Amino acid sequence: MPLASGTVLAERYQVIQFPLLLDTAPADPPIPLDAVPSQAEPYLALSPFPVAIPRPFTQIFLPKTGEPLLLLEEIPIHTPEDVAEIPTLLPTLTRVWARASALQQISWLWQIARLWQPLADNQVAGTLLDWQNIRVDAEDIRLLSLQTTEPTPTLSDLGNQWRPLIESADRSLQDYLTRLIEGLIAGQGTATGLINSLTRALEVVASPQGVSVQFATYSDQGPTRKRNEDACYPKSGTVESVSIKANALEATSAPFVIVCDGIGGHQGGNVASQIAIDEVKQQLQALGTASNLFHEDMVFLLEKAILAANQAISSRNDAAQRQERARMGTTIVIAFVYGARLYVAHLGDSRAYRVRSHNCRQITLDDDVATREMRLGLQLYRDALQVSGSGALVQALGMASSRHLHPTVELYPLTQESVFLLCSDGLSDQDLVERSWMAELRPVVEGACPVAAAGKRLIELANVHNGHDNVTVGLLRVKPNASGKAISPPADCADLLTAPIASHPATATRATTAVVAPNPRTAAVTSRRRHPFRWLLTSVVVVSLLGVAGIYSWERFLQPILLPEAATTEGETLSPSATPPTPIADPSTADPAPLANDLSVGDFLQIELILDADAVATVIVTATPPAPEPPPAIDLPERVLPVGSIVQVINRQKTPDNKLWVRLEVCSVSTETSELEVSPGETNLPTETADSSEVVQDISLPSARPGDQGWSLETSVTSFADRLLDTSPTQQGLCTN
Repeated sequence: MPLASGTVLAERYQVIQFPLLLDTAPADPPIPLDAVPSQAEPYLALSPFPVAIPRPFTQIFLPKTGEPLLLLEEIPIHTPEDVAEIPTLLPTLTRVWARASALQQISWLWQIARLWQPLADNQVAGTLLDWQNIRVDAEDIRLLSLQTTEPTPTLSDLGNQWRPLIESADRSLQDYLTRLIEGLIAGQGTATGLINSLTRALEVVASPQGVSVQFATYSDQGPTRKRNEDACYPKSGTVESVSIKANALEATSAPFVIVCDGIGGHQGGNVASQIAIDEVKQQLQALGTASNLFHEDMVFLLEKAILAANQAISSRNDAAQRQERARMGTTIVIAFVYGARLYVAHLGDSRAYRVRSHNCRQITLDDDVATREMRLGLQLYRDALQVSGSGALVQALGMASSRHLHPTVELYPLTQESVFLLCSDGLSDQDLVERSWMAELRPVVEGACPVAAAGKRLIELANVHNGHDNVTVGLLRVKPNASGKAISPPADCADLLTAPIASHPATATRATTAVVAPNPRTAAVTSRRRHPFRWLLTSVVVVSLLGVAGIYSWERFLQPILLPEAATTEGETLSPSATPPTPIADPSTADPAPLANDLSVGDFLQIELILDADAVATVIVTATPPAPEPPPAIDLPERVLPVGSIVQVINRQKTPDNKLWVRLEVCSVSTETSELEVSPGETNLPTETADSSEVVQDISLPSARPGDQGWSLETSVTSFADRLLDTSPTQQGLCTN
């Protein structure tokens, strides 16, 4: 029931115009909650999508009924210049669709497609079937709130939702969208196929779009530091303008900006940041003149550049025998303009913001403890910030092997004028960007202030209002140029809905690259400063009355998952409480050092092998703990994992018979195939009994779930899984660094 305007809740939150509330004490943190509200769980699970998903702020209760209200921040509103004005919600997609360009239209659908499976995994995909929930912020899709629906929606439902858009779509898109949407309605394809198809279409539609870029970089030691451990590319004081013509990248090098914030003080943070700049610059300069690169190639090559920088810094640390906190390191954030596509790559807590005339949004998530606690669903972000050590970094360059780093790379299609700000925490601390963007950066978006003047001004503000650290700023103002006739996506783009995308050379290399590394737990990273309390980004939050979300709760993840009672015997339970291996006589060799081709603790693996031509899932043999002798031959595989599922090595031990065993945890389970139940007499996975001539056929294999654990011979693991060099947040699932 809507609340009357003027109503004050919890002596702090004033109803302006339901469902908008005003926080009358934005300088004060919300009262910490004893537990994460169930309504907030899907928001936290989806926090790796900060542009689209609002963030839970706190929960309060109605005074008379006691009903819970979940307050959300980072919502899709238009911030008024006059604080006395009531903010307005951004328009729905259907309201602006017919007037949008082909690139805008295909970009919006691509973003919705990327959200479909993560929302479906958290049982809130119905959110994308309600046009009132889907708001448009220039190029970006932003959701008003998350909704659960019954029954569970399908891609066919999404196709029916999109069908009315065809008639008012840009003419260049109508044939493609007709084939794509009719395929969805007919039940063809998968969520991955949909993303692949729209990605290709977006690349084609963006290709004739030219872009003008003005950019500037500045770095300053600050008033209190003895030296500057930050670094940037181009060098501090650079101011340039570049015009990228359509399909002419080979003639005009694509501009890119890098900001690094060194870690290590006298141990060499300034050295680490400069090594990172030099290595990434070398990698990306060749990339800048390459034409017609696919999206996945761009993502891979940016990741590769960051990991190469990590290897260079780590090698320097290893040569000097630096250990743990004595190791030098650095954060990094990159903006790379490739035609009408801008990529932001990031690791650590240096940030990227996107500024438009009506708002300023942080588009990277800090790789710190507070963000990790939020992503794991353990605390709301504002609560996590109040805990001591919340600003400690969980990953940065130079602190661990590349196999344990997971840089984030995101694509931002360019269809309207906007400003991208890259900065070290010397500027972003104390929410200085959020507090000053309207005066300092809005004029840059509107063309009233040059990027050079704005960059210098931000350095001055940081030194006056923060001043405790070095500060580095990279500013890019991007303006799409008028393009010629729109190019229609070719017919084979729609065909990708039902066919997996072919690997390009760059992405094919990724699966075969392996780097030997130590245990990531020995490479903890400590931030240079504690995060201060951050003021509420805007003093307006949305109230959403939600039912209990039917997602996988953390309690469910952590519960042991047993076989059906009739099949359960000793040693057949795949759970976190499984019996550890029998230790060998010499404890010093209990966790043997891995050889070049061995597995290491912390490795992520992807299930690849299909055991039978007709099988849709792969068995992971993890039920029986290691013992001095091999497991009894009658033990059955207890779980099946769909091909593509991700597991992580969490322990590694040798038994007296000199066999190596690894303990695996299921991080995420592929949703591309349905759960496999093997009916009696139909198993494709024969298991030998004590008498090898007998084969057990009458079994039922339940599907593994995230959080399941168990042991396997290392030689067996390498036969059905491939080691991954990098994993996305979605793939990592329950597993963390």
